[in-house]
Amino acid sequence: MHTILDGTLGASNAIGLPGVAMTGRLELAFDLHIDKGGDGGAICLLNTAEYGKQGPPPFVKDWTRPNLRRSLAVGIDVHNPKNTEPFGEWGNYLGRPEREVSLHWDGREIVKRVAPKEFRGDWAACRVEVAHVIGGAEITVEMAGAKVYDRYFVPSVPIYEARVAIGGGTRADVGTKMTVRNVRRTAEEVTAKPRPPKRFEVFNHVLTDNSKTFFEKEVELPPVNWAFGRIILTLEIHDAGPDWDEWDRNGHLSIYDDDGKKWDIVPFITSYRTECYWQVDVTHFRPWLQGKRKFEIRAGTTFYKNRGYMMSVSLDYYPGKPALEAYRIEPLWHGNAKYKSQENHFRDFFEPKSVTPGEETAALRLFTTTTGHSQIGEFVPSKRTIVAGEQRFENVLWKDDCYLNPNRPQFGTWKYARAGWAPGDIVWPWWIDLTPQMKAREPIEIRYEPTPYEFPDAEDAPKQAEINKAMHVVRAYAIFFRKPDALMEPPSLRITGVAPNTNARKAGIQRGDYIESYDGQTIRSLDDLRAALAAAAQAGKQEIPIVLYRGAKRLEKTLPPGRMGVNLSAE
Repeated sequence: MHTILDGTLGASNAIGLPGVAMTGRLELAFDLHIDKGGDGGAICLLNTAEYGKQGPPPFVKDWTRPNLRRSLAVGIDVHNPKNTEPFGEWGNYLGRPEREVSLHWDGREIVKRVAPKEFRGDWAACRVEVAHVIGGAEITVEMAGAKVYDRYFVPSVPIYEARVAIGGGTRADVGTKMTVRNVRRTAEEVTAKPRPPKRFEVFNHVLTDNSKTFFEKEVELPPVNWAFGRIILTLEIHDAGPDWDEWDRNGHLSIYDDDGKKWDIVPFITSYRTECYWQVDVTHFRPWLQGKRKFEIRAGTTFYKNRGYMMSVSLDYYPGKPALEAYRIEPLWHGNAKYKSQENHFRDFFEPKSVTPGEETAALRLFTTTTGHSQIGEFVPSKRTIVAGEQRFENVLWKDDCYLNPNRPQFGTWKYARAGWAPGDIVWPWWIDLTPQMKAREPIEIRYEPTPYEFPDAEDAPKQAEINKAMHVVRAYAIFFRKPDALMEPPSLRITGVAPNTNARKAGIQRGDYIESYDGQTIRSLDDLRAALAAAAQAGKQEIPIVLYRGAKRLEKTLPPGRMGVNLSAE
C-alpha cells in the first residue's frame, strides 16, 4: 500500500515503481482510494529517455495536469467547483460531479471527461491499458469498474521504454487523501519499432487578417496505392500577439478534389485567444489525400481590421496496411442550412441522397459535422434523425462538455454548452456505420430529418423571427471502404542528391525520387540496394531496370552496372 496524499495542504508527492519495459501493450491494475476535495493525482508512464530508468519521479506542479515530455499519463481531478462567472478559470458552471479523468501525451492534455461512476470516498478498482497501434496508441481507463475511455486513440504516441510513476498533489486551500494498493503490471514487450511517418508541411505560421482571411497551398502527397495505416493531421493556432482576433470564429481546412471542387475536411472554431493544438485522424479522406492537392485554410472576418489568426497544418503518413482502405468519397450535404421558418426548419437544404455500394465495398460509413449559429442556432439543442434505408439514427446537436476543453481557460465565454461545437476545438464528427444496410448492393436512400426547435416554456420562448435566423453549417460524406489487398508497402529509400556526370544523372533520376526496386528486387533499405547491386554485377548484366516514384508518378529507368552516383536516406 502506498499513501500518496494524507490531506496536507499544498503537498506534492510521487512514487516510482521498479522496472522498465519497451511496451507494445501495457496494463496497469490497482485499487485507488481518493477522497473528495482537491486536487488529485496521476498515473504516468515516464519515458526513460527523458526521466531515467530509476530514481525519484520528476516534480510536477499540478498533478491533475501531468504534462510530461514524451510520456503518457492519466490525470485524476477531484476539484472543479461550480462557478458561473462567464470569464473565470473554473468552468464547471453546471455543477457536475468533480471526478474528472484526463489523458495526456508529450506535455499536452488530450481529452478530459467526467467518470460515469463514483470512485471517490471508497476503494475503487482501476485499470489503465495502453495498446500501441499504427500511428499512436489506444488507451482504456476504468475507474470503479466503469470505462471512462474505451480504446481511445491518441495520435503520434510511439513505442518507448517506460517506467510507472504515481503522483498526487493538494491545493493551498483544499486537500484530499489518496492511497493506492495492489498494483499489478503486465506488459508485452517488443523489439522492433515501426517505421517512422512521412511528414508533409501544408501551412507554416500563416497569418490571416481582414483583407486576407484564407491561404492556399498545393502539396505533393503519396500515391493512393501506397499503404498507410493512418494519416494524422496536426492543426495549430499560434499566439499572434496584437494581431490576434479575440473572438471565436468559424475555421475550415479544405481540400480540392480532382474536379476542382472544394470540400471541408476539418472544420474548427477558433479560441478566445488561447493557443490551440489538435491532432486529427483523417485516414478516411485518403482518396483525396494523394497526388498533387490544393489545400485551403480559412479563419477570420472581413470587418475586424488587422486582426486574424496565425495557423499551421501538417500531415503525417504512418506506413502499414489499414484494416480497410477508404477508396471512394461521395459528398452528401455541404454548406449552410438555414432554418427560415417553423415549417421549413432546414428541410429544403437536406434533399434525399442515394448511394450505391459496389461489389468491392466492404464497409460504408457516414461522416457528418454540424455546428449551429445565431443566438438560437448556437445556444439551443437541435434534434435530428438520419434515415438510411429502414434504419433510423437519432441524435441531438449539442455539446455540453465545452468546459472540459483541453484548450482552457480562454478569455471569453468558452465554457458554455453549444450546438455541436466549442470555442477552441475542432468540430467532432457524427459517425454512422451503414454497412448493415448494403447487403443487397442496391442503392441506399439517405435522408437527414431535422426537427423544429422546442421551447418548453412558451412564455419565455423567443420570437419566431429570431428563431428563423438559426443556421447550421453542415459537412456530410459517404465514405466507401474495401479490403486493402492492392496496397503496396511505401518505398523507404529516398534520393537526397545526384552527382553530376553519373549513371543516375544521365538516366534522369532526380533528388526526391524514391527507389522502389532495382533489377526486379524490392528495395526497403541500403542493405537491400547493396545486395541487388552486387547480384547484378555478379550476373554480368549490362542493362539494369530500376523503378522509382517521383511524387505520385511511377517511373521506369534503365541503368548500366556500377555505382549509381546518388546520396540516399532511409525513411
